[in-house]
Amino acid sequence: MVEAAPRIAVLGATHPLTGGAAQFNGAMVAAMRRLGEVDFVSWKRLYPPLLYRGVTSDRDSQPPRTVEADFVLDWLDPRSWRAALRRIDDFGADAVVLPWLHPVMAPPYRWLLKHASPGVARVLICHNVLPHEPHPAARLLTRATLRHADLLVTHAPHQREELAGLGLGQTPVLEAFHPRFVAADLASAPSAEEIAAERRRLGDPDLLLLTYGAIRPYKGVDLALEALARVGRGIRLVVAGKFWSGKDELIRQAARLGDRVELLDRYVSNEETALLFGACDAALLTYRSASQSGVVALAFAHERPVLVTDVGGLASAVGDGRDGIVVRSLRPAAIAAAIDRLAQDHLSLRAGVRAGMERWSFDRYASLIGTALQGLR
Repeated sequence: MVEAAPRIAVLGATHPLTGGAAQFNGAMVAAMRRLGEVDFVSWKRLYPPLLYRGVTSDRDSQPPRTVEADFVLDWLDPRSWRAALRRIDDFGADAVVLPWLHPVMAPPYRWLLKHASPGVARVLICHNVLPHEPHPAARLLTRATLRHADLLVTHAPHQREELAGLGLGQTPVLEAFHPRFVAADLASAPSAEEIAAERRRLGDPDLLLLTYGAIRPYKGVDLALEALARVGRGIRLVVAGKFWSGKDELIRQAARLGDRVELLDRYVSNEETALLFGACDAALLTYRSASQSGVVALAFAHERPVLVTDVGGLASAVGDGRDGIVVRSLRPAAIAAAIDRLAQDHLSLRAGVRAGMERWSFDRYASLIGTALQGLR
């Protein structure tokens, strides 16, 4: 007799809330719904306003495919947390799944996990176990929240050690992966003419690289700029994303490279994201630290290889010489040598990206979680 798929409630951000996690949750829920019944409960307000400096909502940018969700939760309103749990009970959920990215979510998450009904499996998807940047209470808040989980899903090998270091080594862990998006689910595809025009606007370079996402110190954009100064003038870089800190120094650094760098200091819509990835030859992630990165999955969705530094779980998400290049050093000279290699190999690496889409799909990811949940029964 085949055991029925578990009924799952997912509590997480989705469109029109912005960010890679919102895109991830939508794709994950869509895949889960192909296997069984899933209730999707989202946030009316995800962060306290004073603690987040980015754009939180984009109602003007509509992905081609969205996933039905009800916007119930409010970070500042515990009444909405109670309403979410009542909904989970009414749905008859066997499990509740929440994405964990930052300890700012500890107050509602800890309450939701502690007060979930007995028999409901509590699952946390660890995009990050601990934040990239220092936070005075990060370890305390993370441990206090994650200890209430029945299953922790990780995306990179080193995260198991991070969990053990927090005293959570006895909690069951599903070692999964960051699945790859499908570009058609994220935005309408730009035309070949639009892509060609964008490359012409940027000088039609021999190799066009893209650094994408909120610009924060741990992402090492300064290392990318130092490396760019060491390679041929036919290689250009677009840095797209809102600057959080260090903007003035990066502007000065980019100015020394002239028109070889374009800085787009703003929120980038889904449509512009599709155009930027369509026009570029590869994504550049010269991170100083990382758990894993949704930018890698985003680049792969647009069939673009990536160049990543060997930090955190980035190397485990990229096949060096197959669908990207892994740089084993943070030295600009090493990164520059890898960029030169990328200039020669980016077309063959792009073919490698296409070949790996099924193996790293959201359907396979959802199936792994479903199987793990059945094992908890």
